[in-house]
Amino acid sequence: MEQEQAPPEASNPINDKKKSRPMPTPGEMVSYYEKQGMGNQEASLRVIEDLQGALVRSVAANRRRKPVDSTGAKLDALNSRLIHLEMKLDSKPSYPQALALGAASAGIWSGVVQIWNAIRRATSSSPSS
Repeated sequence: MEQEQAPPEASNPINDKKKSRPMPTPGEMVSYYEKQGMGNQEASLRVIEDLQGALVRSVAANRRRKPVDSTGAKLDALNSRLIHLEMKLDSKPSYPQALALGAASAGIWSGVVQIWNAIRRATSSSPSS
């Protein structure tokens, strides 16, 4: 009985830690499958399937790993933005405060205008005595 060898792209986790070998080229993978008795087209399709599977596994592994690494940074950024927004809201007056400030400034402005008019009348009046 013939022993089937593992395809070139299949990796053994024990061997990966000891030494990393370069990934085989598509041509090497096609020739490997042709040696297994497949036709050229069948071997090419098998190589494409293997490469697509390796790509999907790689992307899936990166997606699983990435949120763990960046979650803390994202939370810190979100927290700092919320603190900044809260400080802005705390420094601005609320609606009733803004209304009261508007009414007070209108009253102060009308008082300033009356004082100004009184000063103008007093300085512009001619002494008739």
